[in-house]
Amino acid sequence: MNDTVVSLASEGERRAASALIPELDGLEVEVLVARRRGALAGAAAMQWQSWRKPAGFPLLIHVLPDHRRRGVGRALLAAAADLAQAETDGFWSGSPLATDGQAAAFLKAVGAVRGDLQHHFEARIEALLQNVTPLLTWLARREGGIGPTIQPLSATTIEAVGWLVSSELGGGPFGAMHRLTMRLGGPGAALDRSQVATVDGVVAGVILWRIQDGMAVVDARVVALPWRGGSLNLRLLEAVMRRCAAEGLTHVRFHCDEAVRDTLSLARRCAAAETASQAHYYWAMASG
Repeated sequence: MNDTVVSLASEGERRAASALIPELDGLEVEVLVARRRGALAGAAAMQWQSWRKPAGFPLLIHVLPDHRRRGVGRALLAAAADLAQAETDGFWSGSPLATDGQAAAFLKAVGAVRGDLQHHFEARIEALLQNVTPLLTWLARREGGIGPTIQPLSATTIEAVGWLVSSELGGGPFGAMHRLTMRLGGPGAALDRSQVATVDGVVAGVILWRIQDGMAVVDARVVALPWRGGSLNLRLLEAVMRRCAAEGLTHVRFHCDEAVRDTLSLARRCAAAETASQAHYYWAMASG
């Protein structure tokens, strides 16, 4: 007998779901709640927008520990699929997941496939600068001319940065703005810490970072397509590493997708320690 019931969340249930899925706070999402034998067992939040490739809506699912392995997650996934089946072909995990974690194990069990692997590293700031600065000197000689302007994020509009993040990473400008606001408003973050690069007044790149537990944490480094392959990416990184060193920080955490060979190579040259691997997962409705 199926003892799990899934329904659209009421206003009160949305507040409870926000406690289970903090990422949905402030986002326009469809919220589903699962009750098992009358008790709240889990929730799911879905955005009505196509995300990544293959096309799929971002979906977040959380099941309370006492109700796991009882079909609650599958019931939430099936209900979300019923709700969105005429609009999309599948779902992407709304946030990257540890490849060896319970959430990833659940998605693989229901037929989801892993996207690009995301490598997480920890490195000495001094080692990064020792590798980045000479390379930048060589690139500057090769490129010639006037380089991009690097300045604090506070010197430009967050909307311009949101459009850049949206165009390069997907998820739509509203979602990008929400993620930026959450990151920049969190502990250890500041508008004058994160840096943007502009070329002829156009935002061409951004690096977002904060301080956590006495260590620098780079949350995102995005460069628009026309300026990739040059020095802009490294200029942003060097600017932030110098700021970190000036603040007395000695180590930094950063991440990159497996396809970003330049950053992976830099991590190896700096003897960075790999601390975790994460990935987004895609579930096609045809697999359900």
